[in-house]
Amino acid sequence: MATFVSNWSTNNVSESFIAPLEKRAEKDVALGNDVPIIDLQQDHLLIVQQITKACQDFGLFQVINHGVPEKLMVEAMEVYKEFFALPAEEKEKFQPKGEPAKFELPLEQKAKLYVEGERRCNEEFLYWKDTLAHGCYPLHEELLNSWPEKPPTYRDVIAKYSVEVRKLTMRILDYICEGLGLKLGYFDNELTQIQMLLANYYPSCPDPSSTIGSGGHYDGNLITLLQQDLVGLQQLIVKDDKWIAVEPIPTAFVVNLGLTLKVMSNEKFEGSIHRVVTHPTRNRISIGTLIGPDYSCTIEPIKELLSQENPPLYKPYPYAKFAEIYLSDKSDYDAGVKPYKINQFPN
Repeated sequence: MATFVSNWSTNNVSESFIAPLEKRAEKDVALGNDVPIIDLQQDHLLIVQQITKACQDFGLFQVINHGVPEKLMVEAMEVYKEFFALPAEEKEKFQPKGEPAKFELPLEQKAKLYVEGERRCNEEFLYWKDTLAHGCYPLHEELLNSWPEKPPTYRDVIAKYSVEVRKLTMRILDYICEGLGLKLGYFDNELTQIQMLLANYYPSCPDPSSTIGSGGHYDGNLITLLQQDLVGLQQLIVKDDKWIAVEPIPTAFVVNLGLTLKVMSNEKFEGSIHRVVTHPTRNRISIGTLIGPDYSCTIEPIKELLSQENPPLYKPYPYAKFAEIYLSDKSDYDAGVKPYKINQFPN
């Protein structure tokens, strides 16, 4: 029988979840009051300016008044609370091999429960979370039929949610296009063909000091929209080498720029390096919508952004090959793109 973190009587931490010292979070991480919160109902030019600056400075920001119905956001969060509270035998249906799936290529569109971790010195440790993941675009009967039947509202609510979040994501990408001086709809093609929903459940942990909900990382895709209910998400401010906590705003979405967008902008924009910490008494749920390229795409800096003064920092690479490295090599935040980085200062 498969075992889920969400079904344990978690009075102690299994050895497989104990993180190496260098991967653990500091005890006191301050709330980041300077993380941009952008109102999408304000003047259009202000929105573009604020998003552009947030992309340059942080690679992460929050959006409010974004058009996704608040009622739908509440319903989606309730659906996942119900799902992760289901008996283990119900959740085992999403483990075809009788154990949690691992994030490895090719990622399936059908719903699966995943376990995630890192390998250090030939020893693997696991993150303190359960993750339900499945594709969301395009929505078709076969895909929907792979989604959970319980709770009974799952398919209806999450289908509506996925459509609304995609609309918002494409709108934000158009603001990003304006900030970069690109034509609107630049990303409305195979660069946004894959849409995955990852629902993460982080149960309360008896020893948060020895575990991590998710290790520090860039998202590998283009852009991610995250809905969170409680504090736990932390962002690395690279220039200060300091972690800050990202305030959970119930009606907001956190927008993370992925490593792919950082490369395509030729590092005009930052990517978001973030992690999730555990809590001794509270359960946390986050709903991530990850949008990115089809695996057949070739990724490279956008030609319209290049010049003699701004030469490419990366050579073209197959997205599928990058994804393979990204999923297997956790030695550095940007390990997935290091083979394609162009040395600007040859000896």
